[in-house]
Amino acid sequence: LTPELLQMKGVQQSAPHIHDVWTHTLSVLDQLDQLLTSSLRLDFDPEKTSDMFMGLVSMKIGRYRENFARYFSSPLNPNRSHRSLLFFAALYHDVSKPETRFVDENGRIRFFDHDVKGADVAAERARSLNLSNDEIERLYVIVKNHMRIHSFADRLENEGQPPSRKAVYRFFRDSGKAGVDLILLALADVRGTKGNDLSQQTWTAYLDVARIFLENYWERPEEVVNPPRLIDGNDLMKELNLKPGRSIGQLLESIRENQAAGKIIDRDQALEFAREEVKKINGEK
Repeated sequence: LTPELLQMKGVQQSAPHIHDVWTHTLSVLDQLDQLLTSSLRLDFDPEKTSDMFMGLVSMKIGRYRENFARYFSSPLNPNRSHRSLLFFAALYHDVSKPETRFVDENGRIRFFDHDVKGADVAAERARSLNLSNDEIERLYVIVKNHMRIHSFADRLENEGQPPSRKAVYRFFRDSGKAGVDLILLALADVRGTKGNDLSQQTWTAYLDVARIFLENYWERPEEVVNPPRLIDGNDLMKELNLKPGRSIGQLLESIRENQAAGKIIDRDQALEFAREEVKKINGEK
């Protein structure tokens, strides 16, 4: 094992974690393997499983088995599988917990920014192993963003609020093709965190979030994930008499977010939205 992985051994965590950081990591790897080799296999028969949790996987996202198969059949490097890169990310997703660990005033163990710092550590190790730039970038994105799905699932379970279309857009904007990896890692992560303490209610919330993101990614990509560009920077400068600058890019991104949310559907609406935004910036009514 590399030194940074050895440091995870024996590092304790607060509930809902039932393992130390290292044992948790091994459990996540095992859960990820179960997902990919059972419920999400093309030949999986849900009628033959006695595992309720794997059966729920089949029920909620099993219709995407062929999509998953195609997804993992496209490696970023001809010498290594896409699947192995995801397992690399799972191995390193909590690598910076030892250095970020602290106990708050209530006695709860916390690991602030372990995801961001862990992404740097994982990328550095990947470089030392001579992984390609594409692989390093994918690894970095997965580790850095591995907590995001958890927040969506928590909100759905506790507040009844599913991810909005705008939230789905932002997630895939930031994660790109790694978004699918992140969804699978989150499912493995929560099972590795809670083990047998994982409730059906919590697991269902995670799977419902996974379904929402996968549905938009594979069934409505141009509607939510990557809406077509209606106008460009030149259009904004010409129509609204704006000067080049950062505000142009910010306006274009706001337009795309609102396209994803279904609030803008054509060029005229995009320009009208931009006009109103410029008025707000300038303090006009």
